Amino acid sequence: MPLLRERATEAIDPAAAKRLGAALAGIQTPDGQPASARELSIDGRSVTVPPAVRGAVLDLLQRFADGESVVVGSTDALLTTSQAAALIGISATYLLRLANEGRIPVEYRGTHRRFRLADAMTYLQSSRPPTPAPVTPTPATAR
Repeated sequence: MPLLRERATEAIDPAAAKRLGAALAGIQTPDGQPASARELSIDGRSVTVPPAVRGAVLDLLQRFADGESVVVGSTDALLTTSQAAALIGISATYLLRLANEGRIPVEYRGTHRRFRLADAMTYLQSSRPPTPAPVTPTPATAR
């Protein structure tokens, strides 16, 4: 497995982001979920996007429309200790402690530790505090 070979793309200019956002608004269902598979045209060539991939493609395009820079990588990619720690937002020393405790999977390449991107993302998601549910105000009772 190669180390992370991501493709980083800078944010697009605000005018292009606005046009992309307007185009995306027309291809989502009212609840914000992707609709069924459709064709995507790239340089005049149509590509059918399967439903399983469509959500990821829409998410990628929406991030550009929101003015974000984007990095695309494979979840099978292997990260060095420094890369995984930076991604999670912890020190390399703490990451190694987590690996030694079995709280995050680690692979060895010779004497070097490597962490799968998918495992780092899973740990990152599980370590975030849950988002509190919105509080619905209850109507005051008459006295």
